[in-house]
Amino acid sequence: MKFKDFKKGMKKQCFTWEEAEVVAFDTHPSVLKLQLYQWRKSGELISLKRGVYAFADASPSVIDVAQALYHPCYISLEYALNHYGLIPDIPFAVTLVTTKQTRKFTTPLGQFLYQKIKKEAFTGYDPKTLFAESEKALVDYLYLNNTKLIASKNFWDGMRWQNLETVNFKRAAGFARRFGSKKLNALLVSLKNYAKSN
Repeated sequence: MKFKDFKKGMKKQCFTWEEAEVVAFDTHPSVLKLQLYQWRKSGELISLKRGVYAFADASPSVIDVAQALYHPCYISLEYALNHYGLIPDIPFAVTLVTTKQTRKFTTPLGQFLYQKIKKEAFTGYDPKTLFAESEKALVDYLYLNNTKLIASKNFWDGMRWQNLETVNFKRAAGFARRFGSKKLNALLVSLKNYAKSN
């Protein structure tokens, strides 16, 4: 199969081995594997991880890459908190949550860090953009970092929170209940009080 025909048939900027097999249905798997290898060697494809590729001249979105690497997932934690203007620091990786095991992928398109949460708490995100709502990103962050966080004004000051007045803490509390964590609830109440006093 010629590369231009394969690219035209794919209609995606990142794809998996299984998707490549569908597009090249009339090509024997061993031949397709060799072709993918040769296209990588010639610089027409880049490998994101074993069995996941992107076209070298494409600019896939963070969402496309994130879903191709590991799913189910949604963008949350530091990456989303920065996106919503709640923290000033730009994270070094795209941070996501998943119901699978925690994983980290370093790709030519950036680093993607997935952290595991329970299935009951896997909610509160836009299925189109894959972004957590700001309240859910906050709750995910507090839950997954609860051993490093301290419910005190001095500690919250050090974290340099911004725009906390935009957070609907009642909605956040609803998301927090899904985790069933007393420490998470205490952190959220403390942060809510901190937001009111600043």
